[in-house]
Amino acid sequence: MSAKPKSTKKRRIAWRRVLPIVLVPLLIVLAIKKLPDAFHHRKSIDEVAVAELSAKEVRALRRYNNEYHLEVSRAKGLERPFKNHKEMLDDKYGNIVRYGLREVHDSKYYEVPHYTYSMPYLKKEAVDFLDEVGRRFFKALKDIDVQEYRFQLSSALRTEADQHGLRKNNINATQNKTSHYFGLSFDIAQTCFYPKGESEPVYSYRLRNLLLRTLIEMQDEGRCYVILETQTKCIHVTVR
Repeated sequence: MSAKPKSTKKRRIAWRRVLPIVLVPLLIVLAIKKLPDAFHHRKSIDEVAVAELSAKEVRALRRYNNEYHLEVSRAKGLERPFKNHKEMLDDKYGNIVRYGLREVHDSKYYEVPHYTYSMPYLKKEAVDFLDEVGRRFFKALKDIDVQEYRFQLSSALRTEADQHGLRKNNINATQNKTSHYFGLSFDIAQTCFYPKGESEPVYSYRLRNLLLRTLIEMQDEGRCYVILETQTKCIHVTVR
């Protein structure tokens, strides 16, 4: 009976000696693989050529009008719009839990400015979608050896009072028919981007075209609807 514990103890001692011999070279190899990325200086977007949107891509951005966005938002989003910010914020955490909302903050992929006519809240699936857009956009930049740029989330959840106020200042804003009421729609500024580590934006149609191609790809996958709004200079997205 006493021989078995001794054998187990010997095996444990043997593994303690073998593990460093196996793991240390493996860790060194992994570190070496990461070194080129750590020291490689990627280009500015101004240093590369990016193709203009093709006629097919432009058509894709006009394929799904506001009615499509409204239909999916009403079916899958909030049951009804909030009347104003006070109604939402008086029971902020209750509403977050009740409607599956998330507060949206600056992230590695996008900037969230101070909003005048919306609130920084979206349903969880919309926030998850935004993160995937960011990951794909960063990959598109890496594929052409360009540094990372964050996009700007220019509008999110709107209340009825927000839409009324927006209507006074923007004749293109619909009176009472916006998918922004339901937590699945958001706007991205078309040409406003932030270089990695910087707080001042740059304005680039090249970056816009790369981001639009990412969104068109996700629209083709049935993940979202996208509209390029020329009057407001934003990209309107609704998560399906």
